[in-house]
Amino acid sequence: MTTTIEPPHTAPAPLRPGPVPGRRELASGTQPIASATAPSASTTPLDDVPEVSRKVKIGLGVASVAGSLAIGAIGFYLSFGNLSKAGHTEFGFSVDNAPYFAIGVDAAIVTCLLLDLFMATIRTSWPLLRVLAHGMTVASVYFNAVAHGSITQNWDKALAHGLMPVLFVIGVEAGRRILVHQAALPADHDTIPAHRWALAFRTTWRIFKVMKLWDEPYSEVVKRQRARAIFNAWTEYKADIAKSGLKEGSQEALARLPKKLEPFGLTVDEALALPDKMAREELRRQQEQDKQDRELQAEKERGEHEAEKERLAHRKEMAALTADLTATEGVAGAQARGAVAEAEAQADAQARAATSLTDAVESEEVAEAKKRAAEANARVLEAEARAAEAQKTKAADLAKAAIDNQRAAEATQRVAEAERQAAEAKRRAAEARLQEAEITRRAVEAEDTANLTARQRRVRVVARMILAKAPEDVSLEEVATAIGVTSGSTASTTKADAVALIEAGYDPARGIDPEAPSRTA
Repeated sequence: MTTTIEPPHTAPAPLRPGPVPGRRELASGTQPIASATAPSASTTPLDDVPEVSRKVKIGLGVASVAGSLAIGAIGFYLSFGNLSKAGHTEFGFSVDNAPYFAIGVDAAIVTCLLLDLFMATIRTSWPLLRVLAHGMTVASVYFNAVAHGSITQNWDKALAHGLMPVLFVIGVEAGRRILVHQAALPADHDTIPAHRWALAFRTTWRIFKVMKLWDEPYSEVVKRQRARAIFNAWTEYKADIAKSGLKEGSQEALARLPKKLEPFGLTVDEALALPDKMAREELRRQQEQDKQDRELQAEKERGEHEAEKERLAHRKEMAALTADLTATEGVAGAQARGAVAEAEAQADAQARAATSLTDAVESEEVAEAKKRAAEANARVLEAEARAAEAQKTKAADLAKAAIDNQRAAEATQRVAEAERQAAEAKRRAAEARLQEAEITRRAVEAEDTANLTARQRRVRVVARMILAKAPEDVSLEEVATAIGVTSGSTASTTKADAVALIEAGYDPARGIDPEAPSRTA
């Protein structure tokens, strides 16, 4: 949807006595009634204004851009020094960081304005950017002013420092309006202006609520709200003049209209033309309602006609089916009666033939039946023999299954006995390990009491290993691992000393250590 940058308080087209340039209106079935009042001079169409030449537009545009750039450059140049000074003296920035503070404040103003222009070109306007730019402008004016002392004591300096930033922002706003107008971008009145919140907060809140709930632009919602308010005022006006006993359309009644409609921005001519407009609108709505009633009645009659056609077609189809069924039943009955007569004749002939052949065939049939009975008896005897054989085989299978079950029970018992023995072996092994651990503990305690050397302790560790197995079962690798050495000669020497110690009578189970008493003494 494209909009223009006309002020949002402009009256809607239907309330104007004359045509509005650039607006299309639907054709109406009724002719408009001319107003008794002549239009004022302010309603002159914009098409009558002479067009400015392209060269003049380009020249003015170039001059405006050059002037805005010059104002901006001068303003930022003057602002840089003041903001740097204020940042260092007033706001605590260091000498090196104060210039960056000045650049950040000025760059924020330019960036917010440029972002606002860019978002307007892609039709995603965000009013907060302009508010932020204006706020940063006010902050820049304040920062510039406090660089030279208190604002209340130097208000002339504050005004002088605020002049250039304000002029720059005004130039950018003018450029934005030109861009919006030339590119037919969404204008500012598609968002709620700030002054409306201050002038009419309650109605503005209702407009804001409708905009957000139904995703409608500000211009459309304002137009609808204004039209609704005018209609409500017109209804109240009619009630007032009826209550006052005035005749509608009289001079006394019309004199009340301009004052009644003044809060809605209507001129005197527009207010006086409102009765004619409302009458035309009422006539148009009545005509449209009559037309809709006729169309609804025609649609209803067409529906009834179609339903009647379907009922007649159904009846016709049922009658045809009934006739076909009757004819089919008659033909089928005749065919059935002929078939019955033919079948009765054939049955009589077959009965006579059968009577003549019965006596001859009877003796042959009896012989054949006896033969079949003998064959059946033979098959019964053979089946009984096979059943006896199957019973015998089944008994043998049962005996074999009993033997297998007995063997499985014995195997289960042997497995349980083996598991019991394995558990007993594990228990004995655990007791042996516990006993061996106890012997080792007592030996270590004895060694600690005897104050043996590290080599003597290693010899006794190997001796206990040999006593647990046999000398030939203990390898040098096991000896080296047990005493924590890597040399094979050391492991061999230690094993030989351990064997000699055992031969000397070393028995840790009984607490005998031949070397301990001498070392203790």
